[in-house]
This record gives sequence, structure tokens and C-alpha cells, in this order.
Amino acid sequence: MKLPEPGREDLRKKFLSLKTPRELAFLLVIKYEKLNYLIYKKETSAKYRSFYLNKKSGGHRRIDTPIGPLKIVQRKLNDILQLIYTPKPSVHGFIFDRNIVTNSQAHIRKPVILNLDLKDFFPSINFGRVRGMFMGYPYKLPPKIATFIAQICCHNNQLPQGAPTSPIISNMICSKLDSTRPCPFLLLK
Repeated sequence: MKLPEPGREDLRKKFLSLKTPRELAFLLVIKYEKLNYLIYKKETSAKYRSFYLNKKSGGHRRIDTPIGPLKIVQRKLNDILQLIYTPKPSVHGFIFDRNIVTNSQAHIRKPVILNLDLKDFFPSINFGRVRGMFMGYPYKLPPKIATFIAQICCHNNQLPQGAPTSPIISNMICSKLDSTRPCPFLLLK
């Protein structure tokens, strides 16, 4: 979803002014009763499908993917979050118009490149961190809204690998880490 700047700012204002879960449901274009049922009443086992994928490095990765209406809600929420989140220039993962190619351009002819894969990255981000992020700066959402959003995004108290919202939520949470300043230990000779 790529909205022109006026539409983006309007959506941002609506999101940041949310006061009730009903307003959130309206923004997500779903009836509040249906959203409330999906989040709080539907059996957990009926919300997600779990399976394993083999990793290139060996072993396997657990994938928990939302099914049915919950996946649709998460996709809508992802689109909204993509519009309200302003990534730093150094962020390329899971950002519209940025990718592995745009990321690699910043590293051409650099003497050292450090590439890390964090083990269980999404699952290491728990419900409390998601909720707290939405209550904190710059979002400052009321606790009830922050809780509702965290309930939409989390499964078994963590960001699930396989949910449409997990990448954007992880980028938002890690925004303080996304500095464009050089890493001090790489400057040492």
C-alpha cells in the first residue's frame, strides 16, 4: 500500500489518536465484535498453523502462521504500520522500496562487512515489549489500544515467525539499534 503523503499523514493521525478498540477495528475495516472474537475468544489452536522448515545451515525453523481472518487483520495492520513507521536510512529489511540490493549498495568497497543471523529473533520479542513500544514514544497509545494491537500481533507471548506483522513490529522495536554511525570497534586498527 503506497499512499501519497497527505493520505499517509491522515492515516498516521488517525492511528495515533486511537482511544478505543472499536476505533482500531474501524481503522482495520472489521466489525469490532468479529475482531474481539478473533483476539480473545477464538481457540488459540484455531488461529495459527505451525510447521517446520529446514534451514540452510542445518536444523529447522518453526513457523507459526495465522490462518483465515486473523491473517487478513494482520495484513491490514501491517499496511498501516508500514505507513506510520519511518525507518532510518540504514534499515532495508521488510521495508517498501528497500531490499537486499539497496542494502548491499551501502557496503560496496567496504573493508569489513559483518553479517549476523540472530537465533529465534522474532520469538525473542515478547508481548510486553510489543505492548510497551506502542505505549511509549513516539506512538504513545493508550494501554487498552497497545494491548489490543499486541494481542493481534503475538502468539504464545511472542512475535511468531510467519505472521505478516512480525517483521514491521521487530523493525519498530529495534529502531534504536538502527544507527548509521560506524560501529566503534570496527574503527580500531
